[in-house]
Amino acid sequence: MAIHYKRVKLFVWLNGVVSGVCYPFLKIRDFRKNRTSEIQILEKSQTIVIDRSHFHFEGNAYWDKFKTFQSDDLFYAIIPDASIISKGIVLDSKNRVILESTLFQKEYLNILCSNHLVLLKRFLPKKKEKNVISLLNKLDNNYFHWTTESLTRILLVYERPFFNDYKILVKDGALPFIKQSLTFLFNIPETNIISKTLGENLEVNNALIVSFPHIRNSESEFTNVYIPEVLKKLNALAHIRLERLQPKPQKTPKNFIISRKSALERRILNEEYLIHKLSDFDFESIALEELDYIEQVALFANAEIIIATHGAGIANIIYGKNPILIEIFPEERNIRDAFYFAQITAALQIEHHLFLQKQENDKEDILLDDSFIEKIRMIISNSNSI
Repeated sequence: MAIHYKRVKLFVWLNGVVSGVCYPFLKIRDFRKNRTSEIQILEKSQTIVIDRSHFHFEGNAYWDKFKTFQSDDLFYAIIPDASIISKGIVLDSKNRVILESTLFQKEYLNILCSNHLVLLKRFLPKKKEKNVISLLNKLDNNYFHWTTESLTRILLVYERPFFNDYKILVKDGALPFIKQSLTFLFNIPETNIISKTLGENLEVNNALIVSFPHIRNSESEFTNVYIPEVLKKLNALAHIRLERLQPKPQKTPKNFIISRKSALERRILNEEYLIHKLSDFDFESIALEELDYIEQVALFANAEIIIATHGAGIANIIYGKNPILIEIFPEERNIRDAFYFAQITAALQIEHHLFLQKQENDKEDILLDDSFIEKIRMIISNSNSI
């Protein structure tokens, strides 16, 4: 087993070295910097303002110094005679990398360690499709990034007349929420959702590139900043779909704790004690991994009070109507990560309380004492008195 592990590690290292050596030989097209005739503008650049009036935090967050951001134009481009290799790298007919397909960052292109595959594309096993929208990228299997960066791109174009002519390319062996979200929100039949292996070259008549609806640059200290209006549109669409869903989802608890008992990190070690201390508010412990995608949407759409340690499951707050979010964040963790959920709650005007807590171990587990639980009780009591 040890010898096998060493061989795998050596292969991964060697693959990265070869990819790095090949990078200078790549030709890259950055549609954000160099506009061409293929670019079709969906929405012009706008000023992003993050409304912090519903955000409560006793500490100092580095994003407080940010006043406004300027978004990039949102666009789509149709790339004829394209190829899609590795984890979603889109190449045009001249073998040029479309940078937008790799989260519009050269960093994410290089993380894929596939630059040599771009140069050796002709030797890869081939598959063919007519028209494809690729949702493959380095972060596509993360629930937060899927929600904010993949579903939002489909949101931008799903009502366009040409949309139904395209198949959606997702990760081979994708987690269930990927297909479930596409079918639920956008009525995409499963027959129109396809996949490819990392080693295949998918040749397509047309690749539809939809811009990522966020920015990430030195101005934002290389933190993703999302367009609030896009987040609001995803929220509204989810509520419409829930209203039309038949049969209706089962009744869900109003007040709940996102349980991470089965996770390897960021658990509330005395979760049962917390529920006991909040028993007069009818809190339930919910393990999100036991729910399918639609059940999670319904849960958050009907929620009133949500308590959670920081984790991807909080991304479901994007489906909330008017809940209160109490987020517990390990103080040793990079505070930048809290900014992601703060942007969602700001866009939707959701009351969001962020608390830093000392972690109990290197797994960022949290132990809540009575004084902290009393803070939670005060927040809940004040909300019930309104």
